[in-house]
Amino acid sequence: QVYAATTNPVVSTGDGVALALRAGAVVRDLEFVQFHPTVLWLGEDSTGQQPLVSEAVRGEGAVLVDAEGNRFMKDVHELADLAPRDVVAKAITRRMRETGADHMYLDARHFGEQKWRARFPTIHAVCLEHGIDPVTRLIPVIPAAHYASGGVRTDLRGRTSVPGLYACGEVACTGVHGANRLASNSLLEGLVFARRIADDIHAERAVRPAAGEPVDDGRPAGLIDPRARPRIQGHMSRGAGVLRSGASLGEVAKALLNVRWTPVAVEPCTESWETTNLLTVASALVAAARDREETRGSHWREDFAGRNDEWWLGHLDVTLTAEGTTMTYVPHGRGADALPPRVETDLVEAGVEPAEVAALIEVAVAEDVQEAGDVTSLATIPEGLTAAVTLPGGGSAAISAACCRV
Repeated sequence: QVYAATTNPVVSTGDGVALALRAGAVVRDLEFVQFHPTVLWLGEDSTGQQPLVSEAVRGEGAVLVDAEGNRFMKDVHELADLAPRDVVAKAITRRMRETGADHMYLDARHFGEQKWRARFPTIHAVCLEHGIDPVTRLIPVIPAAHYASGGVRTDLRGRTSVPGLYACGEVACTGVHGANRLASNSLLEGLVFARRIADDIHAERAVRPAAGEPVDDGRPAGLIDPRARPRIQGHMSRGAGVLRSGASLGEVAKALLNVRWTPVAVEPCTESWETTNLLTVASALVAAARDREETRGSHWREDFAGRNDEWWLGHLDVTLTAEGTTMTYVPHGRGADALPPRVETDLVEAGVEPAEVAALIEVAVAEDVQEAGDVTSLATIPEGLTAAVTLPGGGSAAISAACCRV
């Protein structure tokens, strides 16, 4: 429900990912969101879960056309209307921008009523329910958010970076999906990792410490006004959807920051918690999408149209602190402390040994970061006092001497 148009049920409000972030867990690859190219368009003001028109309909011979009846996919990909999901979703979005339309069409009138009822009875019924007879009319369609390839980072046993916290299914980032999900993998992932988690919990029960009492971490409390929900969804769909750019993502980031402020006290309830979680996930997603200046898998940057393995063959890990989101780049197959391949190449070309630089960074961090906090904050913020800082795009955050951590 982070986006205005989605195939996900109304209860999918990012609660698991937001909970994990607030618990201090690492969240990985949030920028990789798969968009299904064809859901039934229900009107410009429609939000939430929208009926999916399966690609199987195109597999049976339906074709995508614009309002003038032009088959635009023929000029996009050799497979035309049967191209991969991300290719079709991007092509539809581009055509909508070019023509100023708010949707495209799927033409399956040649199926006839008997084929519709025999092969696609559910889709046929849904179309009729919304006043569209696919036997005689074009089906209005748009792309919609479908699946999150990223999520709470886990190991191969489903364990997150927080001891005792496990994640499984779409909420998790197990590494199965990479940058662009293959559809049937998600069910298999859920089955395999659910079993592994159960086995691990059973095996570790004898050594797992007993649960303690909740501890106040000192972070300011606050919930988002539920009325902000459609604003969050609208901003995400316009600037952080199928096609993205540094400019559009910057606008979304600023808009999401403004959503945080409300003139009235927000009472705790399901709606306010869901809206707060949506904003938390949306903000982290946009931050990761802004940082990844390349196109890879389901993450498409209009201003960085190519894949850049030299800089970006790796993961973006997000954590949430009192100061906001913190991003860490982890090269694929290497540790978080490893230098990006391009940096190593530049150092070698400059006659500098990369291993020596990495060792120097490790020593500097060890000297600067202590158990009580980083030395700069400890030296400049008196004990027990709080310093206010201005965040990019406006707004502020409170930093106390006791909460400065890396």
